[in-house]
Amino acid sequence: MTSVYVETYGCTLNQSESEELTLQLVGHRVVESTEDARVLVLNTCMVIATTEKKILRRIDTLYQQLGARTLIITGCMAGPFGDRLHALYPALKTMRISGVASYIDAHFSRGAASAPRPNITAKVKIAQGCGGSCSYCIVKLIRGPVKSRSIEAVTRDVEQRVQNGAKQIFLTAQDGGVYGLDQGHRLPDLVEALCEIEHDFKLRVGMMNVSLILDIAEDLVEAFKHPRVYRFVHLPVQSGSDRILELMERGHTVSDFTHVVSSFRYELRDVTVSTDFIVGFPSETSEDFRATVDLLREVAPLKVNITRFSQREGTKAFFLRPVTGRVQKDRSRTLTAEHHRVARQRNCECIGESYRALAVERGKKGGTVLYNDNYRPIVVLRELPLGLFYAVRITGVTSTYLIGSLN
Repeated sequence: MTSVYVETYGCTLNQSESEELTLQLVGHRVVESTEDARVLVLNTCMVIATTEKKILRRIDTLYQQLGARTLIITGCMAGPFGDRLHALYPALKTMRISGVASYIDAHFSRGAASAPRPNITAKVKIAQGCGGSCSYCIVKLIRGPVKSRSIEAVTRDVEQRVQNGAKQIFLTAQDGGVYGLDQGHRLPDLVEALCEIEHDFKLRVGMMNVSLILDIAEDLVEAFKHPRVYRFVHLPVQSGSDRILELMERGHTVSDFTHVVSSFRYELRDVTVSTDFIVGFPSETSEDFRATVDLLREVAPLKVNITRFSQREGTKAFFLRPVTGRVQKDRSRTLTAEHHRVARQRNCECIGESYRALAVERGKKGGTVLYNDNYRPIVVLRELPLGLFYAVRITGVTSTYLIGSLN
């Protein structure tokens, strides 16, 4: 039996692919530490430059300590970056993640198969590739066009995960909104099919780009009404300025974004809205940034991902002059502070309310983290058995989570 260590960077799609890999390593032992591993697998990301630099430092560190062990690089860096990695580190291996398990099977000893470890959360890939053409993003260059899995394949995967003990399923893709565009069906069809599975679990739909769900927004809202679906919608807007959105080639306007958000909130009044912003895009003016802050205040999303613009070679925006690093940092801090103010204010509205919530994981500082039906995290300062639902009353808040006690 060979010990294998898997380290993952990037989005939930990468996480789902790593999770799938560990399930394929039948007869091998997946370990939690590099020191215990014979084979090291890094599932990499190249979306922003800072992440890429961090991974390169990690590769260098592991390579210097490699000895007789094997280092496999998979994920985004295994494609366009592979040749450069081999030039720097001749002994490492690069390959698609779909081939990692078979490579390990062919080159390393196996032992008796063991039962899969039950996970409360399972990440299931529904598609890969991108249907957009954003001027700043390298994802389409790395992952290529949209390739959706069939409804039947995803359903079988989800059924297997819940039979093995999963209580919440995350549907992952570079963009969930493109699901089925290459097969003649769409995301609402998949969600409705998964809701027919006869198990007690929750379903979270991943990120959806606004431009690619405008034609199915009404059907999506209907699909999200099923009690098995978390009332949580992740819609990246990236900027509150239509001028910047046009330069980004996002394919949507600010009004498109607010229209979709309003559609969900009209039918699902307690839906949790999550969005993403990029600050410091080339030519972003103070007025453009103010429009972004104003949009944040108007929409008041509870979860916000804020990223400073990062030049990526091979994209159209690579040739544009970025806003200075100091300005990017200042705008990021301003937007972050405003988000925390807005989110805390929204969270305070929940004090005294009671919810049904699923115990998912241990808290970083103790206690248990639960999620209610609109996917809002609730920290209870008790170690509760995981995978069970509890009635929780909200007694306090922070800007990022609710604090509760059992009813």
